Amino acid sequence: MLNSCKNMKILGIETTGKYGSASVIDETGRVFSADSSEEMNHLRGMITLIDEALREAGISKDELTHIAASVGPGSFTGIRIGVTTARTISQMLGIPCIAVSTLEAMAKGALDRAISAGALYVVPVINARRHQTYAGVYEAVFTTDPEKQSAVPVMEEKQYMIEDLLEELRTRMDEYKGSVVYFTGDGIDAYGDIIQGAMAEESYVFADEAVRYQNAESVAKIALAKAAAGKTITYNELMPEYMRLAEAEQRLKAGTLSERIRKPVKI
Repeated sequence: MLNSCKNMKILGIETTGKYGSASVIDETGRVFSADSSEEMNHLRGMITLIDEALREAGISKDELTHIAASVGPGSFTGIRIGVTTARTISQMLGIPCIAVSTLEAMAKGALDRAISAGALYVVPVINARRHQTYAGVYEAVFTTDPEKQSAVPVMEEKQYMIEDLLEELRTRMDEYKGSVVYFTGDGIDAYGDIIQGAMAEESYVFADEAVRYQNAESVAKIALAKAAAGKTITYNELMPEYMRLAEAEQRLKAGTLSERIRKPVKI
């Protein structure tokens, strides 16, 4: 794969979670990253992170060949910031975009540790509040060649109630006695007690906080594979993947939004 990526320089950006980050990956698979330690500082901090990642890679913006963004699910505001930033850079430099699923990137980032823990499944879980999550379930496929290890989706990426997600996982685990699930994402922070109460103690592992959250390095690695396969889009095709309507839109659709809010103000 990497041989077909000759001279590629891809910028990946991640803004869907608490911490923003930017990474540049080259045709050899080397990654140069800049990470923020400030929570939800994407709007003010992303350009600085991009500049830092470019400096680490020793290139200028003009040398970029692609721009990749984590398009969601996650923070609605964060997703919009990341997608808008990527679209702007793409249009300014005349380079193609690559859309990366946030959940897929999280599974990719957790894969090595999941395999080391002997896990059958990697489960990225994003807190969507009120027992709701954005989640996916991936089989951790081990090979002797680390570059060929993969996270293969086995359950749909979608919005799950945490209890429903765990019930489906327990059903799967019944078929594979002794298997382990590796959880990652801020859903652990919100629903760790529920997970612990629902899963047998020896059947799960929580990702350490240092590696639990979204990161642009995984976005860049997935983007490199997509670029090699020709899976690119134009800047106006790069769109957010919220995976659900905003709360006000949900209430409007359900007919529970206040009439005062729904009706236009007459002037």
